[in-house]
Amino acid sequence: MQFLCGVLMRLFLLLLFCFLSSPSAFAAVDIVLRGHEPVRIEDVYQQNGQPYVAIEDALSAVGLSGYWDSIRHVFRIKTPRGWAEISPASGYFELGDEFYPLKDKPRFIDGRLRVTEHFIINQLAQLTGRSIYLRNLDPDQDTAPPPKRGLERFFAFLLNKKNPHQGPLIRAVAIDPGHGGLDAGVIAPSGYKEKELNLEIAEKLAKKIKMRLGIPVYLSRDADYELTPEQRRQAAAREDVDLWILVHAQSSFSAAINGVTLFVRPEEIDRAADRKEIAADTPSESLLLAEQLVKQLRAADIVVRGIFPSSRLSLGRGNLPTVQIELGYLSHPPELERLRNSDYQNQLVQALYDGIRDFAQENKEQTDAIQ
Repeated sequence: MQFLCGVLMRLFLLLLFCFLSSPSAFAAVDIVLRGHEPVRIEDVYQQNGQPYVAIEDALSAVGLSGYWDSIRHVFRIKTPRGWAEISPASGYFELGDEFYPLKDKPRFIDGRLRVTEHFIINQLAQLTGRSIYLRNLDPDQDTAPPPKRGLERFFAFLLNKKNPHQGPLIRAVAIDPGHGGLDAGVIAPSGYKEKELNLEIAEKLAKKIKMRLGIPVYLSRDADYELTPEQRRQAAAREDVDLWILVHAQSSFSAAINGVTLFVRPEEIDRAADRKEIAADTPSESLLLAEQLVKQLRAADIVVRGIFPSSRLSLGRGNLPTVQIELGYLSHPPELERLRNSDYQNQLVQALYDGIRDFAQENKEQTDAIQ
């Protein structure tokens, strides 16, 4: 009995340390098979307030393997007890001749079949015959209420309590990677084309939003092809879109000019000037979004030139919060080098995401206060 108490106490302290430590800044989970080292997985999507992990990654973390049977439309898992199967079309987990109900169906997200925490710590534990622990390194999800603190989080974990889902901050986002096809946009002296940078940043930002907020993101283009103005506006014209982000880059005759520039419609800048005199005037949501983006970009030590009006900004829906982001100057050699660097791109995308999230959170709080 004394030995058992000692084991339980060590387990308690281990879990307590995990839950009291500061969470990571990115979406990821640690999966721990009893008796093994934790395996960190970063390709994690938040959906309805919980993490979804690719089934292949989860299996690899606990020493199992499997494959997608495209003929039968099931995922087959090789286990010491034989083959197990799951399918996004079924609410059951099949092992031999036995069927077990699933709390959450697996889902295809961004081309990979993904499972929830419940499947990992229950069904996979059943297949391995060992306890499995999952630690969400991003518990302060942007789709869920604020996390519990310290011991409250720890005991909620032990009791398998879930935070109630309050719904997404925003319903969907449209992103327009500028140029494409024969329209290369700005071309750097090195030959690097703006259209390449725009698409790369847009795809990374779209993935970040989908992973963290669990909402649809509509890209006006997903490859190197040219679009008409009408085709560019189609993504933003969807009824569920709450934000429209246009991604571009710049060039200048002076190689000394650098920094991110943000544009909104001229009338929205005018409204900002008017509201200094008319306090009751409702500020432009596009300008508020741009201000949140600037705040987060500067917090990430990224140079920002400011927010300016643009008469060339695509119109879209007049009341749709819209910001055109000029990522930097391809004519500025050090900035061009940064913009082509993956780490800097990730830093830029994280700041843009944080600005979008903060704008959405502020709007949601104002809406909730009214309701």
